[in-house]
Amino acid sequence: MDGNLRRSLLAVPASSTKMIEKSKGLACDQILFDLEDAVSPAEKGSARANLIALFASQPTFRARYISIRINAANSLYFKDDLAALKQIPPGALFSLVLPKVESAKEIDSLGASYLIDAQIESAAGLSNAETIAAHPRLISLSYGPLDFAADLGASLDALTESDLEEFTLYPLMKILVAARANGKLAFDGPEVDIRDSEKFTKGAKRVRALGFDGKWVLHPDQIELCNQIFIPSETEYQRASDLIAKYESAQSQGLGAITDGDVMIDEASRRNAAKIVARRKAFN
Repeated sequence: MDGNLRRSLLAVPASSTKMIEKSKGLACDQILFDLEDAVSPAEKGSARANLIALFASQPTFRARYISIRINAANSLYFKDDLAALKQIPPGALFSLVLPKVESAKEIDSLGASYLIDAQIESAAGLSNAETIAAHPRLISLSYGPLDFAADLGASLDALTESDLEEFTLYPLMKILVAARANGKLAFDGPEVDIRDSEKFTKGAKRVRALGFDGKWVLHPDQIELCNQIFIPSETEYQRASDLIAKYESAQSQGLGAITDGDVMIDEASRRNAAKIVARRKAFN
């Protein structure tokens, strides 16, 4: 599995056996069993034990990809997380999610056994996003909005909606460009207001328009919304297919750029349309 078919990344606290069991039947693309922020210090040990027991039972999941988010490389819990991973059968995990990554060297500390999904959650991490994205075992970058804001000392609650969009645009675009320049996927972080579907939808549509592949989700109710937002609609698919057909017809007649009504169609238009068609087909 190359990990390309990912839109919805569901974070599941590894401390909750109830949530672990429920996650088996959920239609998210990736499950991220969380040993980090969703688990209190007092529950770290039992959370690790829950995952060891889970994978020893050879579970089946509806999700395509199963991963574990360990604690940050500079945390007190990192070594114990690595020790617990040695008790999970080889091949049971698609990747490890490494939070608060600030340098590519942190990925090296995990050894060569795992693909890595990295979270960019600090000024240092963002400034090094290009070198992190270039690591050969790195398969995606994710934006961690709350930790990033905390690292900068930002008061998100004091920002207007438009100010908040301006605040997040730079880190989002830097993460996206770093990922794309290295052939990797890019994901937005979660919407923490889990009951506000309108807020989730607006944020997800924004980052999808920017070019992101998907988004973290924190509640099962967000999964279907996320899955639908991050694939082209039938209308988009048909429009893209028609554009490709018109452009290829023009090329067969020896023409280059053409106009379709008031819109110019050229090779860049065709490439963009081809990506829409390919993504729609990939998820259907």
